[in-house]
Amino acid sequence: MRIRDLGYSPGQLQPGPQNSILDVKGVRVGQTTIHEGQDIHTGVTVILPRGPDEIRQKPCYAAIHKLNGMGELTGGHQIEEFGSFNTPIAITNSISIGKVYDAIYSWMFDLAKQNQESFEETFRNIGIPVVGETLDCVLNDVTKSAVEKSHVYQAIESALSDPPLPVLEGSYGGGTGMRCHGYKGGTGTSSRIVPGRSDDETFTVGVLVQANYGHQRDLQIGGVPVGRILSEKKPTEPVSSKFGEGSIIIVIMTDAPLLPHQLRRVAQRATAGLSQVTGHGAGRTYSGDIFLAVSTGNIPDDSLDTGLPGYLPTVETFNIQSIKNECIDSFFYAAAEATEEAILNALVGARDGLTGFMGHRAEGLPVDRVKELLETYRVKI
Repeated sequence: MRIRDLGYSPGQLQPGPQNSILDVKGVRVGQTTIHEGQDIHTGVTVILPRGPDEIRQKPCYAAIHKLNGMGELTGGHQIEEFGSFNTPIAITNSISIGKVYDAIYSWMFDLAKQNQESFEETFRNIGIPVVGETLDCVLNDVTKSAVEKSHVYQAIESALSDPPLPVLEGSYGGGTGMRCHGYKGGTGTSSRIVPGRSDDETFTVGVLVQANYGHQRDLQIGGVPVGRILSEKKPTEPVSSKFGEGSIIIVIMTDAPLLPHQLRRVAQRATAGLSQVTGHGAGRTYSGDIFLAVSTGNIPDDSLDTGLPGYLPTVETFNIQSIKNECIDSFFYAAAEATEEAILNALVGARDGLTGFMGHRAEGLPVDRVKELLETYRVKI
């Protein structure tokens, strides 16, 4: 079940075949979900923008937008400096970010050894891992720091499965122990097709979120103040919401040849999609709202025909494509629409709820009641 099964289809653009970040050609996602006894409920999600033999040698242009900075996305300084990165993207819980960061480095070194690369090749192709986090301390005992290197490797192996595995929504991967608007939240995904004049000029925008933010009363779906209506019927908020808001990591992928400054603008528009769900509650002070936009449509070429750069290397150039700025509004819509739908898919996907650490329970979104509210209050188009 996804949000469209409840009768709401966000936006105007059409989704891709899977309505998933996997609709972006070449993108793979792997998830490791960890449940150990009553207290451990966590995991890790890994996104590969390119295949393992390409990702280190062929960077992706990227940009970051920070709505509210009470969170972490490693590798951000490199992305700001170079406008690109060349590692997997991982999302996990706040306490495990260091372990996941270390595991990705290990995986890249292992890959270099398998390819019998020289010392110079290995370190020329090593980038700074991109790892984001949200805090799952209500449903997961973070003091146990349960995510290990093996879990990261398992997620990468899962991402490389043939045929590709679908993205599991709700309480899976890094989203396992996360909450959203007082309900069980977690992992969600969606996509949009951006039409062009020909097949060669038609592109895909895919979004994956790890949703762990917000209060019940701020929740709105399709313009219906669902959170307020549900809280009026049941004045006491879900128990898990009493612990305050968390964060959201939003990853936007596209095969369009967008340059770093354009990707920064696209990343900003995730705010519009987030606001469609949380209204005026977007960017609360203790929420880490960090958005990453990535393009696989160009390959930034840092190789030199003259060898490794010297003190003053010989200047070389390469050719790239770029979307015309006059056309970029379509990508703004795509990023906003897919972000909104990915968040709602995370909520619907986690509808069974979860009982975790110290008996804390996050109830799932009451999907039957939500469907009734949407049928009652939404204007039919």
